[in-house]
Amino acid sequence: MWPRPKALCGQHVSLSPLTHKHTEGLAQAAQASDHVPAGCRVPRDFDMADEVSFALEQQADAKCISYTVQRPSGETLGMVKYSAIDRAHKRLEIGDIWLASPTEVELIETFLMMLSYGFEFAKAQTIQMRAQSNHTEHRAIIQSLGGQLDGTLRGERISRKGQPLNIAVYSILTSEWKAVRNELQLKLRTE
Repeated sequence: MWPRPKALCGQHVSLSPLTHKHTEGLAQAAQASDHVPAGCRVPRDFDMADEVSFALEQQADAKCISYTVQRPSGETLGMVKYSAIDRAHKRLEIGDIWLASPTEVELIETFLMMLSYGFEFAKAQTIQMRAQSNHTEHRAIIQSLGGQLDGTLRGERISRKGQPLNIAVYSILTSEWKAVRNELQLKLRTE
């Protein structure tokens, strides 16, 4: 499998490869009133066991790698994934993220670890991130993390209510990574 799941540890958060033992903590995090990014799809707490099983099935099929995001205290904040893995073109997508009321430092460090692992360990050429085009807060987060807008895919997805959704696609290239990494590390030091 490319890339291989690996525990990622930071100062403010750690990312552990998803297992069934994370179900209860994720269910508790799903009950929080605020999640980042705004408008993200948070699984229902009572469906969390099925959500974890589905994510692990996708991982077994080499379609994604899912991580549980936790504070040093052990409190679970949520989940983040490499949600689209393209081995042939060395492309990853960071997606299906939801975090229960993270601080800005926790959010930055989560993305910094995902990007670092993707570029430095997995040797990805491109890492993409997506947001619904009308979710300006989510798009602003991606831009603040160094994502460059590639374009908007019109009618790319269907909402739960059956409406077509336009999806803004952002990316960071390996040639941009050093500058993006330095900027994110600076933000961590100044927060």
